[in-house]
Amino acid sequence: MKENPLPIIPRAEPATLRDGSTVLIRPITPADTGLVADIFAGLSPESRRLRFLTAKEELRPAELRYLTDVDHYDHEAISALDAATGRSAGIARYIRDRSDPATAELAVAVVDGWQGHGLGTELVTQLAERARQAGIGRFVALTAGTNVAMGLLLRRMGGTVISRAYGTVEYELPLKPPADGAPALAALGS
Repeated sequence: MKENPLPIIPRAEPATLRDGSTVLIRPITPADTGLVADIFAGLSPESRRLRFLTAKEELRPAELRYLTDVDHYDHEAISALDAATGRSAGIARYIRDRSDPATAELAVAVVDGWQGHGLGTELVTQLAERARQAGIGRFVALTAGTNVAMGLLLRRMGGTVISRAYGTVEYELPLKPPADGAPALAALGS
């Protein structure tokens, strides 16, 4: 694993979503197993199936460790907290492809009560900026074919379908290097 040359943002940064609500976004740390467990608990059985592509009733301790032990370079994860209550709202992560270092797999989970507020878009936008700084040029995301919300989010941000198989859809989301502070996502930069 490569040493992280990127600065780690130690504190939460506020973000205003498209519906006007505010969340605090910050990097995941190894101490965040409770936060990740709360996000998982905030997902309905259907949301869990859409996120994990199978029925999933719990996260095992080893899974929680894996999901929180990130190096913030090859494996990055950011979380969102409700600014008013401090409760967990969502998480987004990428994991760099070892065989293609310019590609990373994207995953997003937004608790049911926060879906439809623009949180997924905000998390992907902020995560894309971190990925671009780490030399990643594109995200890929494997979703359930029935995950309409994630499909719309990815297409709205410039993603395209690259394959369909066995009830899943795989998307590619190019990250465009920004010029003079322009947004990092291809669709947002045009």
